[in-house]
Amino acid sequence: MKAKLFFIGAIFLLVISAFAQTMVERTFVIRTETTSVDPYVGMSHTCLVVFPDGRYRMETSVQGMSGSDPNIKVYLDKLPDADLKALQSALNDSKFAEIKTAPPRGGIIKDMDTLYITIPREHSVQNLNFNNAADRRPFDKDLKPFLSSLKSIEKRKVAIAKGEASNNCEAPRVMYRSDHPMPMPDSN
Repeated sequence: MKAKLFFIGAIFLLVISAFAQTMVERTFVIRTETTSVDPYVGMSHTCLVVFPDGRYRMETSVQGMSGSDPNIKVYLDKLPDADLKALQSALNDSKFAEIKTAPPRGGIIKDMDTLYITIPREHSVQNLNFNNAADRRPFDKDLKPFLSSLKSIEKRKVAIAKGEASNNCEAPRVMYRSDHPMPMPDSN
């Protein structure tokens, strides 16, 4: 009986390893999005996508309470090596990589101060969704180095990229490949 269970377990592990996926190419390092509402100013939104070579795109928008069109600004620049390394170090921290959150939910958000983070990892994509400061509070210590890097990027003095259309910091798709291709069924 034990031998039979061991054999079934071994088969199970082989099947799981056959489906293991590895990233083919890291097309971006991180994509973040923040949105907050101030009853006197309106809604402000910032998105950021950082690429492996340090280039980044940041877009900011502010929409007044009157419902007018948002004022959108696009920034394109490249992070200094030290800033890129600090960001990557924060993202690769084991405690940060272990954070798990529920998927975003619709509806009215009390004390809206959203932070959405997407990080391609070797075998998956880590998506973190925080609707307000209360959602982030249990992870404050683990988020602190990342938030510090994010603040540093947002404070950089960069000229507005005039003529550059907004795309909400669209990140390129992440491509994965199977380590062991699935066998094709016999055609006979």
